[in-house]
Amino acid sequence: METENLAVNDAELGDTPAIETHSEQDEKAFLSTLDDDSQDFDPTSVKAKEDDKKAETEAAAGVVFIGLMTVEQTMKTMVHPEFGFDPDQSEAVAYKVAPLIVKYGGNPPPWLAAYMDEIMAVAAIGMLAISSWMQVKQLKAADIAAAKEKAKQAANDDHQQEAA
Repeated sequence: METENLAVNDAELGDTPAIETHSEQDEKAFLSTLDDDSQDFDPTSVKAKEDDKKAETEAAAGVVFIGLMTVEQTMKTMVHPEFGFDPDQSEAVAYKVAPLIVKYGGNPPPWLAAYMDEIMAVAAIGMLAISSWMQVKQLKAADIAAAKEKAKQAANDDHQQEAA
């Protein structure tokens, strides 16, 4: 059985590379296929793609706005009833974050996806801690209100006894 010794490239053969040649008819045929493709170009499709991209960004910004409103309401409940994000800053944040939502399709980036279980666990523990803190705060406020009411009742009882 004979074994062929095939060269990996032209330099191993010692030959100069072959130059590809085409006839004028081949060139015209190739150019005509390019002309055919240019007829398929539709400028309205470019506009439609731009509109779709803008709509995606607007929708993603809406999702961010909803998230910001949720955080704002949470802060109002936890920190102070008058708390509020600056509307201009909220809008700026929404439109800066929106392209990321579009880019990743609402999913976390690949480098972060591996840690989603850990992130969700921290979020769940954080929510439990926040709600527990809120409950303790409400219970203390209720205790203070009850103590004030009890002191007020005692003061009224003393005042009635003195009057009698």
